[in-house]
Amino acid sequence: MAAARHEFKLDNGNKFYIRRYDAFLSLRILGEVQKRFLTPFSAIMEARDANANSTAFNDAVDRISKSLDGDALVDLAKKVLNPDFVSVSIDNDEAQKLDEGALNMATDSIFDVISVIVEVLRYNYTELFTRGRTLIGQVQDSTVIH
Repeated sequence: MAAARHEFKLDNGNKFYIRRYDAFLSLRILGEVQKRFLTPFSAIMEARDANANSTAFNDAVDRISKSLDGDALVDLAKKVLNPDFVSVSIDNDEAQKLDEGALNMATDSIFDVISVIVEVLRYNYTELFTRGRTLIGQVQDSTVIH
């Protein structure tokens, strides 16, 4: 049986086909995304929400800037847009594995590239953050020990 795939269409008409990551690849990519984005982003939100002084906020922004340089973003994009799990149909041609050349031909701007990355992440991880709330971080009333 062929694996199900999700279709994502850009405004320019090009279509991306996304398959779910294999289990261990999914865990590796989730780890990279949280390491690169969630920790620095949460530091910024903490500094802002705690009404911290501008020094704390600037320190948090500095940390996110250092962890999200261009090389780190390219590396992360290559991991997320794994050609074994993402393909593209350009101008209604037959779908091909998504490599750097195909990505350049299929997208019109960095907005399109980020849109595809976000869609791949959304497709692979939405269930974790919707159904997974009971698995991580939320104790059920019946399990509380008094």
